[in-house]
Amino acid sequence: MADSPLLQTLRQRIDDYEPREVAGDYPDAAVVVAINDSDRPGVLLTQRSPHLSLHAGEIAFPGGKQDDDDRDLLHTAVREMEEEVGVAAKHFECLGPLDQRITRTQIRMTPFLGILPAGLDFKINYGELDTAFYVPLDELIDGRLFSVVDVLDTGITKRVARFQYQDHDIWGVTAMVLADLLNELLDAELPIETRTGDK
Repeated sequence: MADSPLLQTLRQRIDDYEPREVAGDYPDAAVVVAINDSDRPGVLLTQRSPHLSLHAGEIAFPGGKQDDDDRDLLHTAVREMEEEVGVAAKHFECLGPLDQRITRTQIRMTPFLGILPAGLDFKINYGELDTAFYVPLDELIDGRLFSVVDVLDTGITKRVARFQYQDHDIWGVTAMVLADLLNELLDAELPIETRTGDK
């Protein structure tokens, strides 16, 4: 199918986007920020199992820590996507990386923006996830789901993005990556400063 206007905009603007990198000695992880190629594009998110040792029960992009035998961080991201939701790497059309972020567990996360075909079936790995779902981009852009919350992190109060979609509370680094994507590439004008980090 032909790209929707939102996907056309992403394709055009990612070429001029200069993702910011975070310097330092951090363990690396990577995620896919996957947009489905449908009449009403949405971004793929997952809810992590409540039994996990890290980020239990939280909403996150498909992804995880880099393994020693991963070729690069993009390989990490698509490998984890396949392990978590059963979507093969061949279905993910990578457009490029977005700004790196440091999670509250001190992991450097690299998001890779890309497109998935509409209508893919998920095969959820219930050892890691409870569910996977799409959030429509148009609802994220217009701000109706958005708020800013103050989070106390190691004694420091930080202002972070939050999106409330149905019963899903999307906050922290996942919400900040979303807000950056929406503000920088889709003119969302969400009221939060998202572009931080070393270049």
